[in-house]
Amino acid sequence: MLHTLASSAKTHVPRGVTICTKQQWLLKDNYLFFSRFFQHHSSIHKDNCIRKTNLRTPVLQSSRCDQRRYFRDYFTTEVPGGSQHPEGYAPKHGGGRGTSTIRIPLKSAKHHFGAVRSRGSRISNEDWYQAGTIDVESFSKPLPEKEANELTQGVPGDKSNVFYFGVFDGHGGDKCSSFLKDWLHDYIERSARLFKDAEGINEAGGSVMGSDKIEKLKEELLDEWKNTVGGYFKRFRPVFGPNSSENEVTAEGGIEAGTFTSSVAYAFLRADLDFISHKGPAYPAEEQAKEPFPGGSTASVALISTPTHVPFWNPRTPATLVTAHVGDTRIILCNTETGQGEPLTHNHHPSSPTESGRLRRYAAAFVSDSFGEERFGGFANTRAFGGTPQKRMGISAEPDILTKVLGPSQYSFLVLCTDGVSGVLSDQEIVDIVKECRTPEEGARALVAFAEDVGGLSGDNATAIVVRLGGWTRRIIGGCGSAGTREHRRWKKEHGSAETGNRPQ
Repeated sequence: MLHTLASSAKTHVPRGVTICTKQQWLLKDNYLFFSRFFQHHSSIHKDNCIRKTNLRTPVLQSSRCDQRRYFRDYFTTEVPGGSQHPEGYAPKHGGGRGTSTIRIPLKSAKHHFGAVRSRGSRISNEDWYQAGTIDVESFSKPLPEKEANELTQGVPGDKSNVFYFGVFDGHGGDKCSSFLKDWLHDYIERSARLFKDAEGINEAGGSVMGSDKIEKLKEELLDEWKNTVGGYFKRFRPVFGPNSSENEVTAEGGIEAGTFTSSVAYAFLRADLDFISHKGPAYPAEEQAKEPFPGGSTASVALISTPTHVPFWNPRTPATLVTAHVGDTRIILCNTETGQGEPLTHNHHPSSPTESGRLRRYAAAFVSDSFGEERFGGFANTRAFGGTPQKRMGISAEPDILTKVLGPSQYSFLVLCTDGVSGVLSDQEIVDIVKECRTPEEGARALVAFAEDVGGLSGDNATAIVVRLGGWTRRIIGGCGSAGTREHRRWKKEHGSAETGNRPQ
């Protein structure tokens, strides 16, 4: 309690007591209080990291502190100082005259991002998701100087963010999906830096993808797989780079898009090997002797980069999207003009001609379950993280990678979801549900709610992420809006039918 003493000559003031005069508490005092509070606690956290590092395994503990620093579940932007700070008060760390640098938590930015996870009718929830920005260089193709100046005019800031979104569907428990949520972005950051440092330089000053250092990194990783797991991986020759690319992308001045996608494939395989062998930065020394976890997880990751600091949801900016995918989680774009859902992933199931051809080449056997779906070693997915008992047979975390250039307002939104959603809804039904919602957060809730209603007692875990893109305000205009699937969705809800999703028929 604050006691007020009258400053009078007649008032007796005991020694050690400070006289306080009553003053009005202003809003700017809140900013000063919170800034000093968080500075104090951030210094305590830093000291704790250093103290833990000195106690045991310096390299591993330092990596754990670095990982938390590099990944951010927020994005930074600059705004005019007066718009965010009343009474003329603005922090001194502003990005320029008349502007202030602010952090916006992505998971609470409901008009730009929405994510919902539900356990459905299962005992536990093995799904996880992640969203934020990561510490890698932009991989977008730069704009001509005049076009870039016109785009950035009136938009404060000078540094672009690379956004990261991922969904992970665990099986046999959530240990693997939780590992991917906490660490996969860290592996991508480390691999991007590793490949950037290893790039060769040709006479014209450009990077050389086939440099000896990069090839050596790949060969060393494949040798580890061969010696640690064996079996299928003795003849394993993964594709380090995009499996498909709709546009050639070269990010001059930043990291080459080809180098980046190659590093993403490397990151997936390195993370999977560390998980099944219980090694790497995620495991302190005392945990590395434990038995590996037998379960696993799918993973679908989307990374978005822009050529300038203008964020990707701005209707005037182009962007570059890189997706990396393992398993049967899905990534879908909604085309603004046509209103159609465009899938960027395909399910890695035994029924896939590509997957069955890859595995039968090594004398793999397939069986059918009671629902008529083909299984491989008891698993529905032929590619996944973990799955140690079937690893030698060919269950791999080699990702399908796609690079796609998004034109200004060409797409309305991006959806990432687990098979708890895509198993009961087609791609077009998924985008049509989101079209009818006011915000991405509302769209994610609507998708999961529909999956829960239709799934019934056998409902799977369901997770959905909806990300706003440049054409969001025109999402209902293209094609026939959301009317094309409305009657079919109504019929599904009335009859509680979980058929005609993306599960194999």
